[in-house]
Amino acid sequence: MHLETELYRPNGTTFRIRTGDLDAHKSWQQSLNTRLPTGSKYFIEIGHNGNGAVIYTTDHFNGRCNPDYAVDYVSPPDTPLEFMKPLGTGTDLWDPEWITYPWTLSCVTSDPVAKWFNAAANRNPFAHVSHTFTHEELNNATYHDANNEIAWNKAWLQQMGLSSAPLFSSQGLIPPAITGLHNGDAIRAWMTNGITAVVGDNTRPVLRNQNSQFWPLISTVASNGYDGLVIIPRWATTIYYNCDTPSCTLQEWIDTSGGSGTFTDLLNNARATNTRYLLGLQPDPYMFHQANMRQTDAASITIGTQTGKMSLLQIWVETITQEMTRLTNWPIFSLKHDDIGKLFVNRMTLDGCKPNLSYTYSNDRTSITGVTVTANGNQCSVPVPVTFPGTATTSGSATLDKVGSEPLIMWATLSGSPVSFTLGTPVAV
Repeated sequence: MHLETELYRPNGTTFRIRTGDLDAHKSWQQSLNTRLPTGSKYFIEIGHNGNGAVIYTTDHFNGRCNPDYAVDYVSPPDTPLEFMKPLGTGTDLWDPEWITYPWTLSCVTSDPVAKWFNAAANRNPFAHVSHTFTHEELNNATYHDANNEIAWNKAWLQQMGLSSAPLFSSQGLIPPAITGLHNGDAIRAWMTNGITAVVGDNTRPVLRNQNSQFWPLISTVASNGYDGLVIIPRWATTIYYNCDTPSCTLQEWIDTSGGSGTFTDLLNNARATNTRYLLGLQPDPYMFHQANMRQTDAASITIGTQTGKMSLLQIWVETITQEMTRLTNWPIFSLKHDDIGKLFVNRMTLDGCKPNLSYTYSNDRTSITGVTVTANGNQCSVPVPVTFPGTATTSGSATLDKVGSEPLIMWATLSGSPVSFTLGTPVAV
């Protein structure tokens, strides 16, 4: 967000989002949530590149900024995808003049998109996370550049009020082009600035945990150059980052990914692929880009029950959510980046506790009257979820979780002893 995108087609064209596009997505989120099952809460999370606002202002308005130019540099050729950078190497791309963030709020909000997000009524319906300041690719970046990319964007996010938004993720990052994940200097810069979890890419096996598809990858010195960073699994889609129309993403799908047929065929493929992930209870997020949010001058399209102007992002989400609600009555909800990271880490921690559930039978052995939760040493640093067919009570430590029409879930805390539950209504066996 805030930078412009060079489009796949028409060749040589660019797109930058307009405030009308953002208005459309804000109101569409509200509409979608009224159509999803009870308990649902869908929202879009925005990854911000603050330098884009400075670029726009200094390109369109003379004298509103001091200095009256944005951070710029000559980008070197891309490295191989899984390039492992030797620690301490590389060349600073940021000019030495850039020491501290210099621009005023009136400078950056001369950009209409930045001004739109500066209003609480606009920013608060969305989640927000850093995408670095300039979008420098970080595979071969120095610590100096990687540190500036985070620190300057933190300053910009604070200035804009985005870091005060209720759904802001202060510990998260979308690495530009998912680079820097084998660069220990970049990872050290991220973690020094409070980043604990970043977005990965499931198309790259080295960025996935090979022990479980439900676990994140934790960085190591051997594989990534630095220990302890959480890399969140993330699905790719056939809505490509450099497309703003159905014809563009269809052509790129055909040209690069073995696709064939029409845009309807692309959506049918997306429906089959991604509902399978969701029905498999895989919470890996999906990534789109600002060009995918072009809406105000889009052609009208019908997706199931909905007809009208829709962006590629809206088309994809309508396709997937309508299929999910056709098949289930499950609540569908989004999590902000920091909470997704915690979700994956907690799942890995829970599995490591080896939780177990045993049944308590009635005296005549014809029904289950209760259950008992145990784990290794009856200790676990995260709560253990138990799903019940009806009501349940416990004298142990547990919290109730029931959203919409889903069954009751009780999260048991194991701190040295088993936790037992009594069913409100026995289950016949």
